Amino acid sequence: MMETAPSMEIGDGGGDGRDALGITRVANDVVAWIAALTALQVDGVHAMYRPGGQSIERILRRRVAHRGVRVELRDDGLLIDLWIVMEAGANVAAVGAQVQRAVGDAIRRMLGLPLAAVNVFVSEVVFT
Repeated sequence: MMETAPSMEIGDGGGDGRDALGITRVANDVVAWIAALTALQVDGVHAMYRPGGQSIERILRRRVAHRGVRVELRDDGLLIDLWIVMEAGANVAAVGAQVQRAVGDAIRRMLGLPLAAVNVFVSEVVFT
């Protein structure tokens, strides 16, 4: 459920006048990990969800959480799809918006890459 391209390049962006020494490439799995771990920190998100997975493997905790994320590099920026499991009683719209903001901020801050969209899909609700 991952990647259309194995990695993406990050430009210099330093603007400090120094010459670039080479290129920096980031694997899509790294972007997926950043997105998943950021989403898991949002109140109301219980776990990540793996669409189409075996019934016992669908709810993903930290060890394999990035499998609940799809990253696609497009001409207008990164398209990130996240499948989440929410906690019962949480406001779906508010949690979804917070996940979008947090993931977008983390990707921009850590990688400096433009975003086309961050889509959040609530796949399951858990009652604890």
